[in-house]
Amino acid sequence: MPHKIGFVVVSSSGHEDGFSARELMIHAPTVRGWRSPRCCQFPQEIVVQMVERCRIRKLQLLAHQYMIPSKVEFYVSHCLPECLPPFQAERFRRLGYVSLCDNEKTGCRARELKSVYVDTEGQFLKLVFHQNHANKYNVYNQVTRLPVLTPSSGWVLCPMSLQRGTFNLR
Repeated sequence: MPHKIGFVVVSSSGHEDGFSARELMIHAPTVRGWRSPRCCQFPQEIVVQMVERCRIRKLQLLAHQYMIPSKVEFYVSHCLPECLPPFQAERFRRLGYVSLCDNEKTGCRARELKSVYVDTEGQFLKLVFHQNHANKYNVYNQVTRLPVLTPSSGWVLCPMSLQRGTFNLR
């Protein structure tokens, strides 16, 4: 049975006006998601804190139809490095990455959903967005993070889907 888990965005490297990473915390059909600043330097990062430490088995990422990063890396931590004394400076552990297609075959009209299967525990998740795929629609060389539409007691908009054991954390 799906189980929702809350989270908050604790940091992002930047955003375009009106497209803050905090938009990802809102669960509504009108949510636009996060968008990197125009003509930004890469990589761009977003860090989210889940309400509790959990076991993560699956991460899902929905790509925009033309503001597409070439690669997204995933990192996990039990706590933020800034919160630890220097002698215990735990760092984010890299889980892996997904490469996204440039969407040229569809004329930049389709969205790509990627799933990453992992088996780890943590409370903080960092997403690192690399250089965008260039195309005629993305004149400011941006990337974006869209909410993922997932079933959980009806349909809810979630910025990412996590799976713990047999429970889906949405």
